[in-house]
Amino acid sequence: MEQKRIPVTIITGFLGAGKTSLLNKLIGKHPEKKFAIIENEFGETGIDGGLIATATDAIFELNNGCICCSLGEDFLHTLETLLGSSYEFDHLLIETTGIADPSGIVDAFISGNTVQERFRIDSVVCVADAENMEDLFDEQPEVRLQLALADLVLLNKTDCVHSDYLTHLTRLIKQVAPMAKIVNTTFCNVDGTAVLDTNSFSGEVVEKSTLSFFGMDLQEKKQAGQKSFIHNPQSHESNPKHDISSVGFTFEGSFDVNKFGLWMQNYLYFNRENIFRVKGIMSFDQTEDQFVFHAVRSSFMFEVGKPWGNAARFSKLVFIGKNISGQELEANLLQLLAK
Repeated sequence: MEQKRIPVTIITGFLGAGKTSLLNKLIGKHPEKKFAIIENEFGETGIDGGLIATATDAIFELNNGCICCSLGEDFLHTLETLLGSSYEFDHLLIETTGIADPSGIVDAFISGNTVQERFRIDSVVCVADAENMEDLFDEQPEVRLQLALADLVLLNKTDCVHSDYLTHLTRLIKQVAPMAKIVNTTFCNVDGTAVLDTNSFSGEVVEKSTLSFFGMDLQEKKQAGQKSFIHNPQSHESNPKHDISSVGFTFEGSFDVNKFGLWMQNYLYFNRENIFRVKGIMSFDQTEDQFVFHAVRSSFMFEVGKPWGNAARFSKLVFIGKNISGQELEANLLQLLAK
C-alpha cells in the first residue's frame, strides 16, 4: 500500500508582513490537523508562546498536539529530524525568513526523490504588507521574487490604506504573479479563504491557472493564421526595477517529447537565476494524453492529464522570470515541434 504523502504549505513574505500572524491563525483555525511547523526565527517572533508545552532536542511540543522546530542550515536534516521523531503529523507548515528566496525550499520538494516519497507541496503562500509593499517592491528584489513564486498572495493590513490604493497594489502584484490568487486581509484573518489543501501544485490546478493566463484562445489564434502565439500582458519599460515579467505561448500540434525534455532541462539549468516558474499544458507526439508541466527554477515535473480524444491538439506554456525575451523563446520552442 502506497504511503500517503504529507502536504506542505510554504509561507513567505518580507519582514513584518504578517507571516507569523498567519501561522498562528492557521493553527487556531484547524484544530483537526496535527501540524509540524518549521520556523526560521523560532523564539523571537515565532509561535505563540502560550502554545508551547515542552521542548526536546530542538523540537517543541505545542499544547494542541502539534510540533515545531527551527529551520537549521541543513534543511534536509531538519526534515529527517521531524520524520524520525515520535510525533505523527498530517500537514507541514514552513515559515521562511523575510529576506529569503523561497525557491530553494520549493526545489527540495520537487527535485529530491526521497523527500517526494514522504511530502508533496500543497502551495506557496506570500503575505504582503499593503502599507509598505510598493516601496519594498521597488527596493527589494526578494519581495518581487517571493510574489512571483506564490500561488496565493494575502495582501495584509488592508485596513491601513485606501481602497483605491488596494486596486493599484493588486495590479502591481499581477505584474509579477499573473496566475496567483490575491486575497485582501487584515491581521491575516483568513476565515473565508482556503489556504490549506488547495493542491496548487497538482496537474488539475496547474492546468486551470495556465488557461487563466491567456487572453486569446486557440480558435482566435487559428483565425489569425499563426503557428504560435505569444501573449505578454506585462510591460515594465516605465520602471526598469520591475524586471520580473511573464510571457505565454500557444502552439498548434504536438511537441517532440525527447527534444522538448532535453531542451527544457538545459534551458532551466542555464537560466536558473532568471526563470522562476514555468507552467504548461503539453501535447506530445505519439501519446494519447495531455501532460501538465510545472517547473520551479531548474527543477521540473510532468503529470499525466486527461486524454486528448478527438480534440484539436495544442500546447500552452507560461514563463515567469527576469528579462525574458519572448521572441527568442518562441524561436527555440518552434524548433521542438514534431515534424
